Amino acid sequence: MVDIGIISVSSMIFYHFCLVFFKRIFSINKFKRLFAGRKGGVYHEEKIEWQYDLLPKIYAFGAEIEGEYGFPKLPEQEFVPEGDVFPINYMLSSKALESSWFHCFVDDYQFERLWRGYEKYIVYIRKCSGFIASDFSLYRDDSKNRQVWNCMRNRALTYAMIRDCPKTPIIPTAGFGNEETWDWCFDGLPHHSTVAITTNGVLSELEAKRLFVGGIDALVKSICPSNIVVCGKYPQWLEQKYPDINIIYVPNYNQLSKIRRCL
Repeated sequence: MVDIGIISVSSMIFYHFCLVFFKRIFSINKFKRLFAGRKGGVYHEEKIEWQYDLLPKIYAFGAEIEGEYGFPKLPEQEFVPEGDVFPINYMLSSKALESSWFHCFVDDYQFERLWRGYEKYIVYIRKCSGFIASDFSLYRDDSKNRQVWNCMRNRALTYAMIRDCPKTPIIPTAGFGNEETWDWCFDGLPHHSTVAITTNGVLSELEAKRLFVGGIDALVKSICPSNIVVCGKYPQWLEQKYPDINIIYVPNYNQLSKIRRCL
């Protein structure tokens, strides 16, 4: 009788041997193209650990895909934050986890750990009152590869959280960059639902403000959201321009820090 344990160990050894073999035979770029597939195979240009390039397919396993780059399609929902909303870097130390919402509108490195350590963080997300999903930045001076990669990461992580946390409200973010991103950066987002955006760093500089105003117009035209959660400084003209959309304000990290210092 064949020992199942021996077969499993042998399979794992063979699997890792194949990975090492391909990594050594092919250059890193060829290795990425080999596993990328036709859709969703655009990679950022920074030097990263090659195995992380497979994470979008793991996180979005089973998802229906949408658009030119094959972003995971997210389900419709109309959740809105209730109660206190804190940045993700407060989550692990929170003493009020079950009654608090958390968001990712902080520097990208603060929630890069969520991308690489999903199994650890998903335990906390299941316990919290709600979660506004990742917001990897689509900076206007980034390459298109980098922008598409970050948008893919946002959709894949959000899909995984919705799938793995059925009892926790999850709100997707609707990040956008320059005009060239507006044709594809809203693919996969739910229509007539709740999405979240941030005004961090976009209202103090003229060109950034112009792109923000145009990006909001493109967002509304593309997915017709019923609710928009705005994190950061709140532009009053949003309510006047979009009276049919319910707009909810939550403080960003700096605003929350000022509030806490005043208490």
